[in-house]
Amino acid sequence: MDRLIKEWIDDPDVAGRLAHIEITPERSPAYADIELSPGMRARLDSLQISGLYGHQAEAVELVRGGNHTVVVAGTASGKSMAYQIPIAEAIEEEPMSTAIAIYPTKALAQDQLRGFSTLDYKKLVAATYDGDTDRAQRTWVRKHANVLLTNPDMLHVGILPNHGRWADFFHRLRFVVVDEMHMLRGVFGTHVSMTLRRLRRIADHYGSQPTFVFTSATIGNPDDLASALIGDEVEVVDRDDSPTGRKHWVLWNPPLDADDPESGDRGSPIAESAEVMARIVEHGHPTIVFARSRKATELIYARVRDRLPSALADRVAPYRGGYKAADRRETERRLFSGELIGVVTTNALELGIDIGGLEAAILTTYPGTIASLRQQAGRAGRSQAESLAVLVGGSDALDQYFMHHPEQLFSRAPEAGVINPTNPLILDGHLTCAAYELPLQPSDRRFFGDHLEEAGARLVAQGRLRLGAGGLIWGRGASPASGIGLRSSGGPPISIIDGPRGELLGTVGRTQAYGQVHEGAVYLHQGSTYLVHKLDLERSEARVSEEMLGYYTEPKEDKWIEVLELSDHRPLGAVGLAHGRVQVESQITGFKRKSRRGGENLGMEYLELPTQSYETQAFWFTVPDALFEEAGIGPREIPGTLHAAEHAAIGMMPLFAICDRWDIGGISTPFHPDLEAGAGWFIYDGHPGGSGIAPIGFDRAADLLVATLRVIDECSCVSGCPSCVQSPKCGNFNDPLDKAGAAALLRAAGVVST
Repeated sequence: MDRLIKEWIDDPDVAGRLAHIEITPERSPAYADIELSPGMRARLDSLQISGLYGHQAEAVELVRGGNHTVVVAGTASGKSMAYQIPIAEAIEEEPMSTAIAIYPTKALAQDQLRGFSTLDYKKLVAATYDGDTDRAQRTWVRKHANVLLTNPDMLHVGILPNHGRWADFFHRLRFVVVDEMHMLRGVFGTHVSMTLRRLRRIADHYGSQPTFVFTSATIGNPDDLASALIGDEVEVVDRDDSPTGRKHWVLWNPPLDADDPESGDRGSPIAESAEVMARIVEHGHPTIVFARSRKATELIYARVRDRLPSALADRVAPYRGGYKAADRRETERRLFSGELIGVVTTNALELGIDIGGLEAAILTTYPGTIASLRQQAGRAGRSQAESLAVLVGGSDALDQYFMHHPEQLFSRAPEAGVINPTNPLILDGHLTCAAYELPLQPSDRRFFGDHLEEAGARLVAQGRLRLGAGGLIWGRGASPASGIGLRSSGGPPISIIDGPRGELLGTVGRTQAYGQVHEGAVYLHQGSTYLVHKLDLERSEARVSEEMLGYYTEPKEDKWIEVLELSDHRPLGAVGLAHGRVQVESQITGFKRKSRRGGENLGMEYLELPTQSYETQAFWFTVPDALFEEAGIGPREIPGTLHAAEHAAIGMMPLFAICDRWDIGGISTPFHPDLEAGAGWFIYDGHPGGSGIAPIGFDRAADLLVATLRVIDECSCVSGCPSCVQSPKCGNFNDPLDKAGAAALLRAAGVVST
């Protein structure tokens, strides 16, 4: 790796792209003594495991003691031993014991099935149970398996509503494993929280109180998140005693447009990632490239194949969702065996699937969280071997923030994972599921929290529940679980259907559908262009057809926000800060067609779509008139100043909460009747009911504004660009924006980091 990096430093075409180089040293293992049964010791010896790392031993002891436990450690640190050993020991001691292990993907469950199999316990019968399990196999699993590997969706729809078929299994349930906990955030995490609480309730009904074991990559609040997921206290093991090799980190920033450097436009991260991969593979280092989308995966793969000689090009493959399962397994096999020297993937390979000895990882733009950054970089050098991680920057404000402040990437505390178990839309849906499973009673407050009585009354008033024998019951026939997706909070998602072929291309949340798949919109899917012909809200579908189009579309959106309840407020420097419950109204009123080549406006078309209205959570800043005067901002500059500050602040929010700018929205206004000073801007949770992002924004508002000013000040553009104050989702086409005004306002506010 030293020779490769020296070549880059000495190459004048490359040296200017190297924003930062960092080396993290190797780490030696730290072991701990722990008492193991003779059978377990023999099995570990057969796997050439001479001892347990300190974090493994501590976790095993906590789990043995019946403590709900979360284990936070890096990639390839052996976190799975924290639950595999206690489960195997329990089954060895009492073969009738059972366990459920919940993984976010089917592929990871299959991979972990192999992990249980390597323990080679005759009494341990592990099996997967998911959408690919056929009817006959499901019957066999219910009768014979004592370790069930599944995913949240199957637990929600297939197992809990049919708990009577699993009565004996639940009666003997000792452990519940929740793997990759850091992925359980926002709306999805809140849904999973409700599903896990329903699981605890059903287990209690059958007389068991299972111990929960969570494993997670590094996040800022593992104890709070795990506790919120199950509604109970947890113990935390938050250290990593496993060995790691020396890792070289390179921050690779694509160059500014040579013809117009003041525009802020930079080279394509897709093209740059392909070039970096080709250079590394030519040195013989097995390499993985992470791309942010399926389309980017295919584009990087095509560029790499064109760049490499055929002998090497044939040893590179793409890997993403949408491929047949058999094709993905074959790619995994070829990677593990060393037949492949490179793979280009989405985040599908970020999780712990064993794919062998990779030596380099390339991240095509910042993946959104410190946890994902470390997970993806950790796919290279999974033993004590030396490795390389290259982060290729994009034009996004967050990417450029890290390119200019690399110390923040390596030393900052990881983001918090947030969920909102009190979200009434999600809570109400799962309470109907729970009432179908067992009558709801006041004592169920210990599972669903203090909002149970209020929610129950609301559901009765809506006719969704009724009072029956033993409590509130669901009286509408089939389980409501099948109508509740775990990844949305605003009603059923919109299915995007290729009209001529009738093929389902994908889905989009109902809240986002108006802006993305309205009539006349251009929808991109796997590199192909589709024209939306009809958005049918009653049937929850959008009909599209593939077309060769030389333009893309941008929606025009009108928005309004009303403060319904003020939760807290305080001064922040010279501005005011508050958070609370709000009502957001939005309407897509039209769209622009813009040329793919130069981006010029090809015309505006108006639409008549219904207004969307939903309650959510928000935090907001108020700006007094005196501050505008102090900053030298005149009345004409105020709208653009506030708009630019709002955009930049939204772009920096993922520094503090695990989210992206598509999870949150904003409104800036020179006058609002609910703002004490009149002017200011709101940042609101983009999911109906809220997913927990706004309270984090309120708590970290000072650090947020400091980071916002930094990213504006350090951007080389003149009037604003995607690296500072422009937003790809702005419903006003990024107009007006006043970059200089936003910087002056934030400086005058005098906010300092906490």
